[in-house]
Amino acid sequence: MTQDYRINTFGLTQKQNQFVSANLPVRYCELYIADTPTDLIAINCEAMIVNASAMEQDDADMIFGYYQEVNGCTDETSLWLGEPMPPKAARKFFKCCPDFDAITDKLKYLQLSAHSRSRKSYEYSEKLVNGLKILSLIRKRPGISTQTLTELTELPLRNVQRYISALQATGEWIEYDRTRRGWKLFHGFSILYGDVWEEDSE
Repeated sequence: MTQDYRINTFGLTQKQNQFVSANLPVRYCELYIADTPTDLIAINCEAMIVNASAMEQDDADMIFGYYQEVNGCTDETSLWLGEPMPPKAARKFFKCCPDFDAITDKLKYLQLSAHSRSRKSYEYSEKLVNGLKILSLIRKRPGISTQTLTELTELPLRNVQRYISALQATGEWIEYDRTRRGWKLFHGFSILYGDVWEEDSE
């Protein structure tokens, strides 16, 4: 997994884009000036700043529809400037302002907040992926050792042990097999994977 240190803009003037660039949240963040509205959906970022007046209504509706479809479950902060405004059902997914001048005084703070939110979301996603990766390896290779899990996931030994403890806390019946000297699932069943327990499986 990689994190996208990027601020996307659409419809801003050259001077406005220069101002955004001068207020990027961290030195390794970059400014991406979108050519088309679809870029705003296709290219991941920490924040997007949209001058709505530079966008056709159909394109605006496409973006509103996308955010409603995913129910706002995106990492980026979306600053929407001017008309057309998002419909009421989608407005909660955007920070709406009348124009660019309304955000200039707080742009640095808004971009820093977006960066912080994106970083936390990335860290959470990374932990989720690591946990599922460890669970998958235990499920597919009963008796797998902690050392092998460490090598395959490229995680520190202590972290692997913490992930196993966290998975056990969620209800996964992961146990240590003394004979194999490794980890396995009780009868090979995983709750998260939806394995079905049958009485005659014993």
